[in-house]
Amino acid sequence: MICRIYDVPGGTREQYDEVDAKMTEKMGDAAPEGVHVHVAVATDEGLKVIEVWDSTEQADRFDEEAGLSEAMQEAQVPEANVSEFEVHKLDWVRP
Repeated sequence: MICRIYDVPGGTREQYDEVDAKMTEKMGDAAPEGVHVHVAVATDEGLKVIEVWDSTEQADRFDEEAGLSEAMQEAQVPEANVSEFEVHKLDWVRP
């Protein structure tokens, strides 16, 4: 499993909601295959989105199929700094 963190300095909740709506319109409400967790938080610096996936390939495939880059451009979201880490343990997740 991998944990991917999108750090978006200057990003707003409104921009996140716009991107989320575009991706939901294209892909539907069901959780994508391979995702365990998606968390979006507003910080003093902007936005942070944290996701846990079964693999980098599944995360990349979803981003491509859902049109993440295009949706972010249309919403004028500042460029994200993306970090990825191998997950050692994922616990306390309830459906």
